[in-house]
Amino acid sequence: MSQSTGARPITGDDILSELLRNVEAGAFKVRYTTLVPCVFNVYLHAEDYEQIRPISSFLRDEAKKALDERLAALNRTRSMPSITKWLGLGGAAASEKKRMEFKALNPEWTIDFHRDDEDRLRKGDIEIYSELGSSEQEDFGAGAKTTFITRRGAEQAPPPPEPVAGPDSSPTVTIARTDRRAFAYLRYQGPAGSSTFPVTRDQTVIGRGGKAFWVDLKIEGPADVSREHCRIRRDPATGRFTIKDVSQYGVTVNGERIPSSLERGPAGDKIDRGVEAPLPDQARIGLADVFFLDFAIADSE
Repeated sequence: MSQSTGARPITGDDILSELLRNVEAGAFKVRYTTLVPCVFNVYLHAEDYEQIRPISSFLRDEAKKALDERLAALNRTRSMPSITKWLGLGGAAASEKKRMEFKALNPEWTIDFHRDDEDRLRKGDIEIYSELGSSEQEDFGAGAKTTFITRRGAEQAPPPPEPVAGPDSSPTVTIARTDRRAFAYLRYQGPAGSSTFPVTRDQTVIGRGGKAFWVDLKIEGPADVSREHCRIRRDPATGRFTIKDVSQYGVTVNGERIPSSLERGPAGDKIDRGVEAPLPDQARIGLADVFFLDFAIADSE
């Protein structure tokens, strides 16, 4: 499969579209409320950053308007049609959906633009780190991050995100880092449907994530899945993969439990012993026997 090496000039609408997509994919459902990210750090290639820097304040204001409109649209869709309410139809499920509110924790959207000074991004890439809210709002999972890296090719750009009707009808979300070659893929069923995560780095950290737990693949799963559950490592010299269990409730590969890499130290602290297990070219990975991912190296598909 050939890859385009060029990228069309980035536009402000490209950035706004990715912010809106991040809002929906990074949403965090409680019971009567779905929290959406409201703090965004946008990283761009140096040339793209210099292009938008003179208009960054204007672009920020436009982005805030677009986010306000998207939040309002999400909340409008939660109400039942008037005829349904008048007839008393809809049942408990509809009533529950009616009560669901989409909410941003902070009173204002925070959007900051940054130049990639580490040369990780290519021209045309958009990398967004988002958070649910400020650190003082810890009870609602503040600090949990959603990350997108989007590569815009020279010939075609993806369409803007479609509006969603609520958490139960969200479209399939694929967190794709298409700016790099995929060595393998992880496929799984999440709350938003079937998702595919391309493994593009030599180490991939998987778990529920959190303020103090950075993960590459954030799992929306039961609490049995640890905030940092396992790490998949690729040996650049051989291309072979291994997996490390750093969880509380364990990891299985094709139904077999792998040894834990953690042990308790004298003071009760956790010590990583560096224990890894081979990961076959195709494997089913179980996290605490409650969440499963299908792993396959790119060449085996």
